[in-house]
Amino acid sequence: MKKTHTYLLLFTAVAVATFSSCKGTLDLDDTTLLQLEKQEKMKQLDEIFELAFTDAAKASDDYDRYFTEGLLRDGQNFLVDNDVRMQATFTDLAIRLNSNFDEIKKREIPTSLFKLYEAKFRSIIFNRSLLGEIPQQIRKGEKLAKFESRADEVTSFYETYINTVKTEVGIDQNLLGKQWKAMEFAIKPDFSAFYVQYYDFQFLADGKLDIEQFFLYPVWDGQGIQSYPAEESADYPEDIAGKLLSVPTFVSYNNKILFYFHLENNPNAAEIKFNREWVYEFDYVLEGNSLTLSNPKVMRFMHPLLYVGGYGFNNYEEYYFEDLRSFTLTAE
Repeated sequence: MKKTHTYLLLFTAVAVATFSSCKGTLDLDDTTLLQLEKQEKMKQLDEIFELAFTDAAKASDDYDRYFTEGLLRDGQNFLVDNDVRMQATFTDLAIRLNSNFDEIKKREIPTSLFKLYEAKFRSIIFNRSLLGEIPQQIRKGEKLAKFESRADEVTSFYETYINTVKTEVGIDQNLLGKQWKAMEFAIKPDFSAFYVQYYDFQFLADGKLDIEQFFLYPVWDGQGIQSYPAEESADYPEDIAGKLLSVPTFVSYNNKILFYFHLENNPNAAEIKFNREWVYEFDYVLEGNSLTLSNPKVMRFMHPLLYVGGYGFNNYEEYYFEDLRSFTLTAE
């Protein structure tokens, strides 16, 4: 019995030694090793993605370092793997989104409502362009929701300032309770342009406009190599009123009046008019029953396009000829 027990002990010892020896020399194949490394790369990129929403500056530094030291090293390029490349792209976009928001919060906020709207529209264009760069295969899940939520937060940041300014400046009470009317012709000296400026509306105490007729100024964006004109129909009741997505509004401040219009997509594809926002700002002088609006600034936002022109912009005198630079309304 003792002898048998001794044999069993020897057999067990040999088996353990053999297994240990095999385990110590076991090698994983190259495919498995690469898969494990890939999982580690994805994990690191996920961590940097999340960091971008709390510390964009550190996330940017970590990403730059990891890109060269982790994704491109020792002759290996992990970006050839589609999953790694897409996650790296998403991480980079999250850093750009949040870094830009950090910069926005550091800047001095414009006191001009016109410039506030312009800054808001430009931020929307930038953020939507980032959204458009997210690979289609990963446009889903919590990460996308987090990205979209931060983009919305940037827009809300500007909207809060816009609403705060509107609340603080109030409304010139002398504008209220009157039906403002005007019909003036605007003819370019070389007769290449002709407009009928027709107005018939009221300023309301809640900042809204009650409109029968309103001429929407055209905008010529002269910032690029070639100017681009954007116009709306002059037939307000027929072509504008039915396309409004919200009631037109106004605000008066610092001897200026700002008008805001939001129009829906035009079903006529040939006109290339999607949902669009128009912002107008005029200097104004109120003398009794006369209201003179001058020095027009005009802006149309139709994502991804933003056209800005008018007083103070390039080629103002050329595009906004004399008859378009001011007009006078009379109260009835």
